[in-house]
Amino acid sequence: MADTSTSLLSESGNAPASAPAQAPPAQRAPETFRRPPQHSGPVTALQFVQRICAKSALPTAANLEDSVIAGDPTTAITGIATTAIATLDCLRTAAASGRNLIVTLEPIFWADEDNLDRMEGNRQFQAKRDFIRSYNLVCFHLHGHWPASGPDGIALGMAKELGWENNFADPATPTRFKLPPTTLLSLARELAAKLNSRTMRIVGDPSLPVESVAAIWGNAPQMPALHLLNEPVDVVLTGYTHEWEAVEYVQDMISAGRKKGMILLGEARSEQAGMKYCAEWLKTFISEVPIEFVPSVEPYWNLHHPDTEIAAEPPTANR
Repeated sequence: MADTSTSLLSESGNAPASAPAQAPPAQRAPETFRRPPQHSGPVTALQFVQRICAKSALPTAANLEDSVIAGDPTTAITGIATTAIATLDCLRTAAASGRNLIVTLEPIFWADEDNLDRMEGNRQFQAKRDFIRSYNLVCFHLHGHWPASGPDGIALGMAKELGWENNFADPATPTRFKLPPTTLLSLARELAAKLNSRTMRIVGDPSLPVESVAAIWGNAPQMPALHLLNEPVDVVLTGYTHEWEAVEYVQDMISAGRKKGMILLGEARSEQAGMKYCAEWLKTFISEVPIEFVPSVEPYWNLHHPDTEIAAEPPTANR
């Protein structure tokens, strides 16, 4: 009977050649992320600030004053508030609604670029600083990147608020307007109603015919204001100017027989619609948190309206 067991010999009677050794398994590449890690936690103030600056048409530069002025930039943000001037009233309103990133056009601490020299012992500085800290607010001074981001953001916002988007004398210059014929008095009344201004000041004949209007929103420096007044415009709109510069200049123009007018709206009233528009712009690329515009309260009152909008006590808010 044939042996059916597996033969240990080859046909030649010799031991079979050993099978070729198997190659060792290939070394596996170290574990790596198949895609960059995705941010899944709260967004910090710094991350939002970087995103805002990146969306601007301007590169971040050392000479721009845009920066976080107060608060911890690593704070997790629950909401964003835009405003023209981050007064204590605005901060209280934002805190009460849970908006803890404050995007402000103008300084927080009453000085160009928020210079804090000699402010350390100032009682009002300490009170405002402590309020910001206690409500986990972060104040971002957005000035250079917003008004100059593409078409002037402040100018476009003001034109939208006034309903003058179709009245640009030149679409490339959103601060020059060709209006239907009116008078200086009627124009002032229109501005007061649309901007909720009760303390504007007007220089010129109330019956002055007006069609051509030019604006310097915010501050009107001496030479730009004088140059604009010598342009073929009937009225110059601005927030404020040194009275011994542009105001007296237009006064002397009128005394010399020239048909000119000037309207001074006040700083916030001449800019804050631009920050209302800024809130709309932010919503086009920020979706993680709610965004709202917080208007500045009117700091002035007059004899016809002897009441103040300035709040003495903060509203109740969750810290």
